[in-house]
Amino acid sequence: MVMLEQDLRNELNRINGALEVLGLLREKLIIQKDEIGAESAQEAEDEMLTQVEAMYLEYQRRRHELHPHHKSYLFYLIDDEVIPIIHDCYVLLVKGETVAPEFVGQTLRLADLYVHMDDEVPKQVVNETYSWLVFDEFGRLDLHAALAIEASPLPTIEERKQIQNRLFKPDPVN
Repeated sequence: MVMLEQDLRNELNRINGALEVLGLLREKLIIQKDEIGAESAQEAEDEMLTQVEAMYLEYQRRRHELHPHHKSYLFYLIDDEVIPIIHDCYVLLVKGETVAPEFVGQTLRLADLYVHMDDEVPKQVVNETYSWLVFDEFGRLDLHAALAIEASPLPTIEERKQIQNRLFKPDPVN
């Protein structure tokens, strides 16, 4: 099952919230356990603490599985300007499920950077691919026309600097 980025972020937020609540509950139970004197109450407390710790570990496991270690960042390169693209929107364009009327009849370059992530923070570009995008008279991608272009789609030095700034500044492009 493939999750959209927004769905992935929502699930990560739910898991992080659950982990925070479980962590607070766990701390409270540990403090209460030290204060309880009767053995039967302490046994109940131990059982509850064991259940909470099991849930805590399960949510940590789920977060680790969901959390992307790598992420693709996409940019249109237009006249020395770098415009970020939401990955899910680009996927819909490629699948032909949406159009981009603002680019009707235009030919653009695409920068696709695959970036190693540390939590939600981009750390290092692992791979970068540059290609041409040709939009037809309806704003649909014409992938065959893009393959026929022989010129290089590589970024200029200024575009490369803009891409690096967008990726590695404190508030990166989503």
